[in-house]
Amino acid sequence: MYDGDAVPIDSLDTVPNVSVIIPAFRAQRTLAVVLEALEAQVAMSDREVVLIDSGGAAYDSAAVVQRKCSWLRVISSPERMLPGQARNLGVSVAHGELLAFLDADTIPQLGWLDALEGALGPGVEMVAGAVLDGTPHDHWGSIGYILEFMEWLPERRAPLSHAAGCNLLVRRASLERVGGFPEDMWPGEDTVLTAPFAARGTLVYAPAAQVIHLNRVSRREVLTHQRRLGASWVQVCARVPMRGNRLAVPRLAPIAVAGRILSLIRQSRCQPGATRRLVSQFPLLLVGLMAWGAGVLRPLNRSWADR
Repeated sequence: MYDGDAVPIDSLDTVPNVSVIIPAFRAQRTLAVVLEALEAQVAMSDREVVLIDSGGAAYDSAAVVQRKCSWLRVISSPERMLPGQARNLGVSVAHGELLAFLDADTIPQLGWLDALEGALGPGVEMVAGAVLDGTPHDHWGSIGYILEFMEWLPERRAPLSHAAGCNLLVRRASLERVGGFPEDMWPGEDTVLTAPFAARGTLVYAPAAQVIHLNRVSRREVLTHQRRLGASWVQVCARVPMRGNRLAVPRLAPIAVAGRILSLIRQSRCQPGATRRLVSQFPLLLVGLMAWGAGVLRPLNRSWADR
């Protein structure tokens, strides 16, 4: 499936305690800045980074990436993989008992990994971090961010109902117990994995563990992804209990859209100025929500195209 062998654990000078796993696909635009921000946080000997380069090299070739970042292990697969499959492959070759997940378009901020580790305690199996808007001055980029990531604002105080796979720390034993990430769906695979942990109270939030998400900025890409998210929400609700899952049927798509509007208003109350931002961008937000509702109404035939 991939070229590149797992490093035998006996050959390591120090066994890593934390493995950072990054799935990448056509990530030339964003990956360099992600790795640059990550390097200082993994320089210590008990941390490692595994990049799963799916469907072709993330730069010009996997070898180029490896030369530029000698601290990085690159596993290159000629076949395109969904994020859940790529993350599971990364887990299978990683050595850490703690598994941290980034995406190739999420820039870890200073102290990100320390903050995730610091939130682990007795009875905690997963830690989710905050996701910041990486395109605050782009209208469509901000629309995509608001509709996908407002649940993980740093100001949030309420318990999470699920976590985003772009900023997550999991105990290996806990991940292996549930069989890893779902490999047959995207997006929503991270919600299916993490929602049961949230329901049991073993998922906690670490708002100081922050990443900046470099959002899609093209209108077409944003709306296509919103439709994809709507379609995946129906799949997610069929697999795990979620708030509003009774609305996850095509005939109730308009009511589901209305419910999302109310949810956005509620979430905006925890961030200074967010309500004003929602009002000023409401016309475009409504367009994005209509695309999401279209996904609930009629799923895309190619549900994971244009990742």
